[in-house]
Amino acid sequence: MMVRVGLGVFGLLTLGTLVLSLISDRGLLEVGRKGAEFAELQAHIQTLETGNIALVQEIRNLRSEPSEIERRAREELKLVRPGEVILVLPPQE
Repeated sequence: MMVRVGLGVFGLLTLGTLVLSLISDRGLLEVGRKGAEFAELQAHIQTLETGNIALVQEIRNLRSEPSEIERRAREELKLVRPGEVILVLPPQE
């Protein structure tokens, strides 16, 4: 009888330990969630690093290429050289 009670208690403790290892704040489910979050953050970091490389190249172009500065001034700021005339055409239908 004591052996059966002992095995029952041992079985319940084992079952409880397994359940806790799955659902606790450090359990397998949480580890899986954190792994997915980590992968998402790594992808975001990679995207930001790619954007930084593009911005560094843009800065280099603006510092070394006068034609790039002029192009940006004309397109983005709508600036013109003295004496130039701009013709604005109506949109075509």
